[in-house]
Amino acid sequence: MPKDSPAPVSMSDIARLAGVSESTVSRALNNNPLINEKTRERIQKIARSMNYKINESARNLRLQRSHTISVVINTDKAGGQSFSDPFMIDMIGAIADQLARHKYDLLFSSSIVTSADWHAYLLGSRRADGVIVIGQGTDDSPLRELHKLGDPLVVWGGTRKPGADYCIVSSDNWMGGRQATEHLIGLGRRRIVFLGDIAHPEIEARYQGYLAALKDASLEANEHHTGAAFSIESGYQSAMELLRNGSTDFDAIFAASDNIAMGAIKALQASGIRVPSDVAVVGFDDIPIAPFYTPPLTTVRQNIHRGGELLVDRVMQLVAGREAASEVLPTELVVRASCGANPDYQPAPAG
Repeated sequence: MPKDSPAPVSMSDIARLAGVSESTVSRALNNNPLINEKTRERIQKIARSMNYKINESARNLRLQRSHTISVVINTDKAGGQSFSDPFMIDMIGAIADQLARHKYDLLFSSSIVTSADWHAYLLGSRRADGVIVIGQGTDDSPLRELHKLGDPLVVWGGTRKPGADYCIVSSDNWMGGRQATEHLIGLGRRRIVFLGDIAHPEIEARYQGYLAALKDASLEANEHHTGAAFSIESGYQSAMELLRNGSTDFDAIFAASDNIAMGAIKALQASGIRVPSDVAVVGFDDIPIAPFYTPPLTTVRQNIHRGGELLVDRVMQLVAGREAASEVLPTELVVRASCGANPDYQPAPAG
């Protein structure tokens, strides 16, 4: 190093100029809430004026932090939902954007088989500081074990189960199911089929909302078909199975996801059944392709981007050693053409 090169600025230099301890400087530069905002801003201003650069590697080693959050899609292969699912792409994007605001990276992990693996692989190895799990899954024992071990864990899309105290961020799936079914009933539909696999807690909640709306209208569930999980193919095959079995006595379908709804529409159309005049269809999620489908899909919208933000905010609270409360987001019915109520619907032009 040339003799006239200035010595690097240290934390002790900033502490001396600010008249505080080095530990206070460290906390202020890391935005620790224990330091009041006025003091934090003053110390950070001094650090900037001195061109102080934080040694990220040394800090992460000292704090034993990776500055990475692992995101796990919690579904088995039979579930039909994967990273390529449009809903997943939207959700992962929202999570990644919010993590970037916290200067954190995203580590994408496939679902891991045993609860021991979850902790050892993701957190015990210091690969990640916390875990966001998309989907409570048909068996939440790995999630309970992570929570029991004190790992920072937030789950998207589930329901509160007895003895499960981990943080959950989800849509109001029960209300969404009720909204969709009430809308179909209001259009004069009386024989409404539900398509979805209720082994998944969020789907089961949508089903319960469906049943509640039918009960209030003094209608019986016309069909409960569990063969459809999340994919377009499963929706197509499930609707075809209904038609092959002679189960044509229905005038509406409430599908537990947009993918299922779109698959079911294709099966109906291939069988000469008109949508929506013969059978009205409502989906769930409002994925990006929904307005552009044929016919444009009526659906229950989940606020995916707000969900992604909350998942990150909650896991960051847990990483910082604070408590994080669960939250349920409202759903919104988006009426397009597939239900028959908005036959002239056209997607709004971009911009």
